[in-house]
Amino acid sequence: MDPRLKNLSYSSLLTLHKCPRKLQLYKLNAKIEQPEDAPQSLTFQYGHTVGKGIQDVLEHKTIEQCLWEAFIEWEVELDSSNPKQNKSFWGALAAITQFHSMYSNGYLEGYELVQYQGKPACELSFVIHLPDGFKYRGFVDAVLEHKISGKVLVLEAKTTSATSVNPAQYKNSAQAIGYSIVLDALFPALSSYEVLYLVYQTKSESFVQLPFEKSYYSRALWIRELLLDIECIKMYEESSIYPMHGESCYEFFRECEYLQTCTLSTERLTTPLSDEDAQKLEDQLAEFQIHVTLDQLIQSQLAKEGTPE
Repeated sequence: MDPRLKNLSYSSLLTLHKCPRKLQLYKLNAKIEQPEDAPQSLTFQYGHTVGKGIQDVLEHKTIEQCLWEAFIEWEVELDSSNPKQNKSFWGALAAITQFHSMYSNGYLEGYELVQYQGKPACELSFVIHLPDGFKYRGFVDAVLEHKISGKVLVLEAKTTSATSVNPAQYKNSAQAIGYSIVLDALFPALSSYEVLYLVYQTKSESFVQLPFEKSYYSRALWIRELLLDIECIKMYEESSIYPMHGESCYEFFRECEYLQTCTLSTERLTTPLSDEDAQKLEDQLAEFQIHVTLDQLIQSQLAKEGTPE
């Protein structure tokens, strides 16, 4: 099996569940044509810049430093904008400024960023080494600890152009359960933690807070589901059939980028993995900060059984 198909993440598993064929083509670098001003590039840049700005605020940087960092991070045209979603460089600066004001006025009072290997625990990366060469990788926006109570809080920054945010969108997200891998490295005895989704609504220019308590029982279920997903990929690969889910061809008012080509042969659409690219993939994963094996994860899980939440 191509190593690229074994390199998993939260977003790639979402794609697997929506349309296995899309995952296959995406992982194998299918040739697609996109306009130079593809709207998703601005959407990604906007979300990344706001998230980085929030991390900078948590690191006690001045508002001037935060805004300068945002300027440095911005890689699309400064005048790029999406009026319908109210996303632009200047809109990102407004969101960062608003969060800086919130934080300066006591928001998250008593919480401080945890230190990991002498650095603030922002954008921590982790890899789970799974059977048959599969790997699951992820990032955590920020990990904080209350100075008095010792309560651990994982902060996840999100942006949305939706006019309303429903807690059901985030409550059972598998992404939040994966964060426990990082927390194992920081707090080995921890039995539960809180995930705070801080969602910035671009149209109303306001933040919504969605806190959820997470236990390690949830992680046991997540590990089982992750292994089942791996078995699905292996089954698709062995049969040389990655099912196409037509209901996913049009989402969020946009056609799938592979809509016009996904019925063609995979060989015509994809690029073989060179030895050089395979090595680059391995080198990238090696740079991740926290590495755990499935056996270590299971042993950690067993050690927490019976621990009061």
